[in-house]
Amino acid sequence: MTKMLNVTIETTGVDAAEAKEWVSELANIYADMEVSDVNVSGSKISFKAGFSGMDDTESDDIKMRLDEYLTMHESISAKKIDIR
Repeated sequence: MTKMLNVTIETTGVDAAEAKEWVSELANIYADMEVSDVNVSGSKISFKAGFSGMDDTESDDIKMRLDEYLTMHESISAKKIDIR
């Protein structure tokens, strides 16, 4: 079973369609990452993320991938990342 964590990224404001595409691409880049329940509202992007078949995923595991992805794709500027 895949353990999914809630991710919230606060930005300086994003286009909803662009942000949803960005999250979708995140899952495509990291083949073992699962993403669901994407929601974009104003300056917040939220979604659930986990790694396929892993039930011991920690927030630091997700944060490491997000930091790497944010560096590669500068179209989203994160002010704060919260993972629970």
